[in-house]
Amino acid sequence: MGRFLLIILMLTILFDVISRRFITTGSVAIQELEWHFHGALFLLCLGFTYMEDAHVRVDIFREKFSEKTNRLIEVFGCLFLLIPYCSIVIYFGIDFTLKAYYVNEVSAAADGLSYRWIIKSLLPIGFFLLGLSAISVLLKKEQKTDG
Repeated sequence: MGRFLLIILMLTILFDVISRRFITTGSVAIQELEWHFHGALFLLCLGFTYMEDAHVRVDIFREKFSEKTNRLIEVFGCLFLLIPYCSIVIYFGIDFTLKAYYVNEVSAAADGLSYRWIIKSLLPIGFFLLGLSAISVLLKKEQKTDG
């Protein structure tokens, strides 16, 4: 799904740049759409990136530890940092989204995008996917510890 969002984001940016440069018309809505696609791409790919172990780490320390120590650090991080953090973001993100929905929040710009709750709903969804990924990684690490 991320690759489709990336293609849509690139096409939107390309359209925006061409229309601003050659047609000399700018659109706040198109620019906001770029931000929304970028945010969606980031939030929906968090969990996948974590499961693939492709996220940023401080490898200078990690490479000096044994496999068992790294596994224990990962389990501790999932249980006491990542999963609780995801739970907090989901809890407040749902409220954040519902408030935007109930007041029918729109862009502050006159010709900006409507339905701001749609992009705000991706915050709890993205962190829900990240939390599920953390549980998956935790279960895999536990299996290696037991096996």
